[in-house]
Amino acid sequence: MIDKYVTMNKKNIDQALALLADALKSDDPNFPINSPSEFVKRIPKRSLSGDHILGGKILDFASAGITDTATTQQISVTDKAVEVKTLKVGYVKDDLTIEGTVTANTIKVDVLEVKELKADIKFEKEENVAFGGKNVYGKGLIWKDAGYVKQFVFNGEPDRFFSSETIDLQKGKHFSVNNIKVLSDIELGPTVTKSNLREVGKLRGLLVDGPVVINSYLYYNASSDRLGLGTEEPNAAFAVAEDGIEVMVGTKDSVKGIVGTFASNDFDIVTDNTSRISVSASGNVQLGNTKQPPVQVSVHGKLAIKVNMPDPEVDLHVAGAVKFNNKLQKYGETYPIAGAYNVGDIVWNSQPRVNTFVGWVCVQAGEPGIWEPFGKIGN
Repeated sequence: MIDKYVTMNKKNIDQALALLADALKSDDPNFPINSPSEFVKRIPKRSLSGDHILGGKILDFASAGITDTATTQQISVTDKAVEVKTLKVGYVKDDLTIEGTVTANTIKVDVLEVKELKADIKFEKEENVAFGGKNVYGKGLIWKDAGYVKQFVFNGEPDRFFSSETIDLQKGKHFSVNNIKVLSDIELGPTVTKSNLREVGKLRGLLVDGPVVINSYLYYNASSDRLGLGTEEPNAAFAVAEDGIEVMVGTKDSVKGIVGTFASNDFDIVTDNTSRISVSASGNVQLGNTKQPPVQVSVHGKLAIKVNMPDPEVDLHVAGAVKFNNKLQKYGETYPIAGAYNVGDIVWNSQPRVNTFVGWVCVQAGEPGIWEPFGKIGN
């Protein structure tokens, strides 16, 4: 009998089919159909194609690249998709497109590129989060909700971090620059020397280096070390300007202190809102107030009038005429021959000699009135 079991090809396919037909018809127990293992051994290797199998199951299947030890169905192949109950893959090469939801315990990738990332997770990372690319500006953390977008991003011109929301530090924490505290919940740092504060609360221990302006009314001129109220250019160490009059407190010629007006204005010293001493712009001095009852003026010391070098032996030194109780007293070589005088006015002899008089007294008012000598000197 011709051996029909040779390696199949397109020319001997009919021989294989003929063998199968003989086996189905045979009643010989030794014929290979009754011994499957012997029958299979007679089939040449790599002689069957997928076209020979339709339906049924292939158990304990294996090939050079596939091993099938499943006891239940794990893969279903249709025209639309391949369905796998459990997939364990060691390596995926080239691009992978997934349509739908991926659920995983751990995903490890070298680079993760996403258009949008939504997560409710605990984020742990041993390395820094790096924002790269050609343009790093405008990148950072973004929070989106039904309202406006909240941001903490890196911006340029100049380089800086921008936060659209309030940054709230925990109590006891502070902002630092170069590891030096510059701002905490209760104080500015010791290195903060410049500020444009517009409103502050209670100040204590304020040190200011440079000019000061308060409410456009109080001015401290650092270049001249002068303080002015109502004036930007005080004419003394301290000056108050109001209604066009400047009152100064300072020094003059580096040897004396001064208090008074800078321009030609009268100057009053007041108590109880009443003028007590008045100095006119021309220099006249008035003690007391003509609109008030006379006041008491006490001089505890020596008094000199029109005298540059007062006599230390006297308490009152006057260079000129005086009046006591409205009575004139002055000095002259003789009694007046002109002018108006009143009874009781006295002219003291400025050249007293023996057999002359101490002075003359007016006994009748007039111009010059009638004068009589008194106090003959000597016998």
